[in-house]
Amino acid sequence: MKKRIVSLLVCGALAASAVASLTACESGLKLTVWGSAAQQETLKKMVQEFKDSNPDQKYNIKIGVGEEDMAYSNVSKDASAAADVYCYSSDQLIPLLRAGGLAELGGMFLDEVKANNSVDSVKSGSLSWGTAEEKVYGYPYASDNGYFLFYDKSVITDEQQAGSLESIISICESKNKTIGWAIDVPWYTAGFFFSFGCSYNVEYDYSENYTETNIEIDFNSEGGIKASKAIAKLTSSKAFAGKGTDNNIITTGFSTRKMAAAVSGTWNAKRIQNDLGEDYGVCKLPTVTIDEETKQLYSFKGYKLFGVNPHSKNLVEAHRLAAFLSSGAMQQQRFEEHLVGPTNNEVANLDEIKNNPTFAALSVQNAFAVEQTSVPSNFWEPLKSYGLNIIDKLIDETGTKGEAYTYAKYLDKMVASITNR
Repeated sequence: MKKRIVSLLVCGALAASAVASLTACESGLKLTVWGSAAQQETLKKMVQEFKDSNPDQKYNIKIGVGEEDMAYSNVSKDASAAADVYCYSSDQLIPLLRAGGLAELGGMFLDEVKANNSVDSVKSGSLSWGTAEEKVYGYPYASDNGYFLFYDKSVITDEQQAGSLESIISICESKNKTIGWAIDVPWYTAGFFFSFGCSYNVEYDYSENYTETNIEIDFNSEGGIKASKAIAKLTSSKAFAGKGTDNNIITTGFSTRKMAAAVSGTWNAKRIQNDLGEDYGVCKLPTVTIDEETKQLYSFKGYKLFGVNPHSKNLVEAHRLAAFLSSGAMQQQRFEEHLVGPTNNEVANLDEIKNNPTFAALSVQNAFAVEQTSVPSNFWEPLKSYGLNIIDKLIDETGTKGEAYTYAKYLDKMVASITNR
């Protein structure tokens, strides 16, 4: 499937909501696109292919770094000065709309996106309320925004040994190996709460700049206390790699064989697989047993999309570029170069992807994952602090440092911070 999109829509064929100025059809068009740091070279090649596919048009396209999870932070500083096209993760949808940073898809662009990509990936960049028709604000291109377990088969010999947190800890402690799990990153910490039945829900007033009108979250429950115990079981182990376990520490850990297990995603898979060779192991997250109750550990799952800035001076061409960068051919290229999971139905059905062990593990884990959409705006920082406090042993079940430092009391404080109550 090596076909390339030459043009999805001629100038002026967008829906009325996305009509651009006539400057979009003039020569010397200026556009800026932001993509992740890890894929800058790939993005440069794709932009060149876009130019080559449109020889009748002259482009001046600048390429910059903008990570998907930092899209709101980058765009909200000044949406009018942000890139014409940029990538974002699905949980950033509402904040980006609030910042005035996303243009709606229309016309043939919208038809192509809906026809070629999975329903869930399209919905991840969509909103609908009341009787209004669903509006789409993104070009999906990655379905693998989730995490699972990598392990070294020379240490943890099979999926059965990798199947429980207790087993992983025992093996790693006995063989003086480390476990990489970024508990100080709330994206990973949240999974422990989901594992014990905790959840959240956010309601918005779409007519008032997407204001949060109500947040319901039950992390300060019996389930939240059990999640805290599970986190403490991991972080109190001498095998726990500690705070600041980023991508570099994980990949270096496997490369040096000091690390035997780590929770991460497809973005690190190629390097880990290259370093471990035949010892490369990958599977869903393990179970954990707390108070004689065994639970499968959950994760977040989400999508990555290209958004078009409504402030672009060449809006039609910005849509054309976003459509090209998210096309099936480009998704296949990202898989081949970075092991990025496609949202395009045809590409996702290729044997090389369906039979890939890394994506098989992700697929199994996705059955135990919570969709990463409509996250409360103040969700991440309080959860991050909570994880850090458990790592640092500032809070525990009995409140060693005082009643205010029990799991129950601190969870109440965390939830109050998230809900602003």
